[in-house]
Amino acid sequence: MKAEERLPVWVVLVAAGAGERLGGDRPKAFMRFAGRTLLGASLAALEDCAVVDGIVIVVPEGWEERTTLLADDLCASKTAAAVSGGASRADSVAAGLDEVPAEAAFVLVHDAARPLVSEDLVDRVVAAVAAGADGAVPALSLTDTIKRVAPDGTVLATLDRTELRAVQTPQGFAARSLREAIAGDRRDVTDCASLVERAGGRVIAVEGDPRNLKVTTAGDLARAEALYLERHGTD
Repeated sequence: MKAEERLPVWVVLVAAGAGERLGGDRPKAFMRFAGRTLLGASLAALEDCAVVDGIVIVVPEGWEERTTLLADDLCASKTAAAVSGGASRADSVAAGLDEVPAEAAFVLVHDAARPLVSEDLVDRVVAAVAAGADGAVPALSLTDTIKRVAPDGTVLATLDRTELRAVQTPQGFAARSLREAIAGDRRDVTDCASLVERAGGRVIAVEGDPRNLKVTTAGDLARAEALYLERHGTD
């Protein structure tokens, strides 16, 4: 897409999780990471993406002002607002989406817990939605054998992994498709793509990035930090 034809792209950066499995004395996004925080690393990466025009950050209630100061410290001029999240992830995305301007053509939803997001990955997702899909998700093929297991541990089936993928963020959407989907039933979904699929939208998978780790546990944090420092060095 030529620069003069490019339509506005906004990001809802979700950082509202408590992160109980990670531990610590603060929400997960504000845990120290490579001399910054998880949120700071993710925000800086998105700020540097040429295709991104604006960012709305969703944080736990009471952390809005601290987030605004963090964005100022990073000179993250694309950050338009920091708002408090809701009871569920989908509710948090909805709160962020309310702050995205009506003229935005595409919206990316990214987890602050994935601080290794790359510009190439963002570009792939945006290009897929700009080509006409309602949504696009970065996805990785599975290498392990996958089994469906009952709560008591009984193996119920071995699944065909050739049709299965592990999905990452950022997930990208035509803004109208995401707004319509998120205004509907938000129960029992784990990602925004599920909402768009439920509403009848066409979501496609693009090549994911194996380095785009999601930080959930202390071990994840250590691995992601090592990869981050390998890529960026120390600030």
